[in-house]
Amino acid sequence: MIFRRPPLPIMVVIICCLLCTGCWSKVEINERTFITAMYVDKADTPGEIEVTLSMPLPNRLSPEGGGTGKDPYAAVSATAPTIADAIERIQTDLTRKISWGHTRVIVFGQAYAREGIEDTMEWISRQPLFHLSSYVMVANGRAKDVSDLTPVFEETPSDVLREFSTEENLLKTQVLSVFTSDKMNQGFASSMLGSKKTNMVSEEGESKKWVSQIGGTIFRQMRMVGTLSADEARAVAWAGQNLDSMIISVKTKKQKASMKLYRMHSDIHVKLQNGEPHFVINLTGRTELNSVIPVLKAEDIVGIKDIEQAANEKVSAHLTQAIQTAKHQGSDILMLGYRLEWRYPQVWKKLRPTWINYVKNDLQYTVNTNINIQFVGSESSF
Repeated sequence: MIFRRPPLPIMVVIICCLLCTGCWSKVEINERTFITAMYVDKADTPGEIEVTLSMPLPNRLSPEGGGTGKDPYAAVSATAPTIADAIERIQTDLTRKISWGHTRVIVFGQAYAREGIEDTMEWISRQPLFHLSSYVMVANGRAKDVSDLTPVFEETPSDVLREFSTEENLLKTQVLSVFTSDKMNQGFASSMLGSKKTNMVSEEGESKKWVSQIGGTIFRQMRMVGTLSADEARAVAWAGQNLDSMIISVKTKKQKASMKLYRMHSDIHVKLQNGEPHFVINLTGRTELNSVIPVLKAEDIVGIKDIEQAANEKVSAHLTQAIQTAKHQGSDILMLGYRLEWRYPQVWKKLRPTWINYVKNDLQYTVNTNINIQFVGSESSF
């Protein structure tokens, strides 16, 4: 009997079939629920936390379910001693498997944040699907109260919170920044959210919950230790290159003016003075005047310079006050230690173990601002 080898094409087909073993651990997409936002609060029971998860409802997102008039999202809560236990209790009551691949927002209640967010961040660090680019915020009250905001311009509440950061109107703090600041013995700042009931025209005049960014929070070693005003938070965001544009109003001896800043840039560098690091923070931006009372003519150079000086002094004062507030708590919210490590690694190696105390007692810095009016505008005369 003579054995004949099969033709080459047949052998290739047989080998491909043997390699196609299939996926044994697959989970169908219609068996998953995609978490878009996570809210963590201190529970009423001592030693426990409350976790609230926000998720879309696919059955209401479809064309057939879209006409029901019901919200296409849900929020489910559970209380337990740990994050993992609380999430497990939520999973027990769900008909779909939880997936973290779409989570983009984490909101902490203020009481929980002041006690420390270490356990939540530790849990997040062990979730392979949790994005390090997710945004971190703090609610001025309970985080759960933010989860049911009215999404007037977006589909879901989590979309609103995500856009707060992506639009770069205030602070933009990500999970990666939290981890790195903790490892480097520094601090960070995040946006603070405030909620209130208001009558909304878009909701037929009904009283609904509106959430806005009301300022910032200061963290040191995963613990909230202070707050920032909205103006101070914007200045910190500017210094951190996380601000796209802003409106500023000033008053001089002759005029009241409002202007829009754009092309906002910051440069932070460090130099040694008498062997000690000294940080120089430069903020630059261009502006266009929106209103001036009394009317300012383009040829009025003195008036323009007065407005520029007033704007520079105002921004500088806000950033200085923010740094001083954080400095008092030993928090390096601008992560100045990074600049020191890059420029003078040996100095940083010496100061890193005691950086918190150094920031609190010995940090030296200078704030410079350079706001330049590019467009005065024109007024019609009658």
